[in-house]
Amino acid sequence: MLAAAALVWIALDAGVATPRASIGRGWTLAATADASFQPLFVHPDFRSGIAARGGFRLAHAMPGGAAFALTGRAGATYVDDWRPIVEAAAEVSWRDEVEMRAGLRHDDRLRREGTLKDFRDPTGRLFLGASVLPFRRGRFAAGAAVDYERALPGGRRLPSGVSVTAVGRCRWR
Repeated sequence: MLAAAALVWIALDAGVATPRASIGRGWTLAATADASFQPLFVHPDFRSGIAARGGFRLAHAMPGGAAFALTGRAGATYVDDWRPIVEAAAEVSWRDEVEMRAGLRHDDRLRREGTLKDFRDPTGRLFLGASVLPFRRGRFAAGAAVDYERALPGGRRLPSGVSVTAVGRCRWR
């Protein structure tokens, strides 16, 4: 059985990145950090929470203002308590306005304790997302995002969730 949840939400995101260092053949590497208030999947639905992460972005510029990137991030999320999160993703973006991403995430948010310890959602997750940020003013951008995540296949049910989010994003480079 496939459990699912769908919502419309608001997310606020602030991110910083170091200057990109060229590592050859058109590839650049930068350290990144971000903090956000966003919907977090807490089975069986989404709840507003805080996420703080740091990591890297390995990017390659493509013709026409497009870029391909591999990212890795680690950090923590907070809904009722702090829980670790680790993820790796591939992204394709166009002029920082349109972004598509897919990756794998380990989110300890779905681990249960106490009386619910026998009910353990898979913490390995597959995620897909797309965002469009057409409204810009300086470092601020606004738009919308659609995200989908589901448990990696296993022997038990596979919870999943979809969120549609209005996004406000500030970036410092």
